[in-house]
Amino acid sequence: MGLFIYSSKVNMSSKSFALLLSAILLAAPYLAPSLFPLAWISFVPLFWVIGKAETWRRAVLYGWLMGTVAHLLGFHWLVYTINVFGGFPYPISSLVFLIYAILQGLQMALFALLVRRFGFGPLQILPGVFWVALEFWFPLLFPWYLANSQVSFSLFIQSADLVGPYGASFVLMWFNAAVYRLVCAGKEERRSRIRALGYCAMCALLSLIYGYQRLATVTDEIAAARKLPVAAVQGNIDIDLKWNPALVKQNLEKHKNLTSQLEAVPLVIWPESAVEVWLPDQLQYLPEDLMPQLKSPQSHLIFGAKSFRGRPGTADFQAFNTAFFADSAGRVLGRYHKQVLLAFGEYLPFAKVLALLPAMPFADGFTAGRGAVTFEMPGDIRIGSLICYEDLMPELSRNFVKETRANLLINLTNDAWYGKSVGPWQHARLAQSRAIETRRSLLRVTNTGVTSLINAKGELVQSLPMFVPKLLKAEVDILTGETYYVRYGDWFAWAITINTVAIVFFHLKRAITDE
Repeated sequence: MGLFIYSSKVNMSSKSFALLLSAILLAAPYLAPSLFPLAWISFVPLFWVIGKAETWRRAVLYGWLMGTVAHLLGFHWLVYTINVFGGFPYPISSLVFLIYAILQGLQMALFALLVRRFGFGPLQILPGVFWVALEFWFPLLFPWYLANSQVSFSLFIQSADLVGPYGASFVLMWFNAAVYRLVCAGKEERRSRIRALGYCAMCALLSLIYGYQRLATVTDEIAAARKLPVAAVQGNIDIDLKWNPALVKQNLEKHKNLTSQLEAVPLVIWPESAVEVWLPDQLQYLPEDLMPQLKSPQSHLIFGAKSFRGRPGTADFQAFNTAFFADSAGRVLGRYHKQVLLAFGEYLPFAKVLALLPAMPFADGFTAGRGAVTFEMPGDIRIGSLICYEDLMPELSRNFVKETRANLLINLTNDAWYGKSVGPWQHARLAQSRAIETRRSLLRVTNTGVTSLINAKGELVQSLPMFVPKLLKAEVDILTGETYYVRYGDWFAWAITINTVAIVFFHLKRAITDE
């Protein structure tokens, strides 16, 4: 406690230490989920620094620094990804990563501005309100939510089927604010601030009670659900071997050989870009040399590949990151195009504008898909196929379930870009919330790992070791219910946003009137 309370003037080194401590406490649970308790106090040092800042501009700067450092720590593996994916040397990759972290740190700068300008409010609740509004609206390359820090605290995050990730984020931030204000309270203020912490603790307790009840209910639903036998193929193609024309056939054979080890199974799934040849988007039958030998005529295959429409070099040419769905005879039954493309990897922002400049021959890259498409199997099984980091976005999974009645979610991805780092595991943990929000099984099929099955309770029930060619065989639950979050969407985040706008407007209006 004494670390944050000084009667004398606080020097810069103390503030720097507090900012670094706050960043470490925030990033730690995303690197090691067992450290989830740290998130409950991770913002306390930041609040202390904001309060000690000489001006609001300094407070914003301190928030920006903390957010930047938190991103540098939490996503440190991106340096390798930028190096391999972008082809930049490590010094340039490190610079690009630093710029990325600085830009993403702006979220924390805005948060610091709101807290400094408008305070903590009744029951110290305003930081929770401001944080949810920023989580909902601030654009992040890899959407992380404060709630995701609690993936190992399953009881607490089950409210995601009501309000998405924002409910748990709200309680976590409110708790941080209440703890800070209690620690800094004088004798006269202590009673009211204990009361604020008590209300927050009561809200957290209600979340735990709801989680306990829902886990019991969903457990019963899982036990009674139909099961679909599936096989996920983890080909383990090293990133240096992908897209090498001389190795395309060899890489494909690895997937086919693994598939040949299977007995008859209704559904076989290969990861993103498992097939490395470009396929016409309107292809009706797969070439024989691409098809594995499926043991049953009732079997189906889902795989990732690049597809195209039109002629290369012409105005009507379009390229897609695609999931194909075929039967055992190779007949293409459906295709889904990735909707959310990766900036600088699958498309260049402002490419059409930049292409107008002389000597700047920018390409448009991939084209985004137009909406959710499900793959239908006998028995009214409807599969929603998310590609790459689309499983980090609540609205996409929700739309698959709401608009197309998908009763199984899968994710095709190639996380080999992350190397032998915590990145693939971080991706898997961030995706766990999609299963809770929709109450659907989520089967993640990856090139090098982490191939895994997440059940409707958000539990990772099966996984393969990384960087090993292997099969994951499982029986996935086919669930058909509709959660409150699927039906009504981000109603909670919208309500918080409206309140945030109202608070800002009211205070600004009052400030103008006082002048």
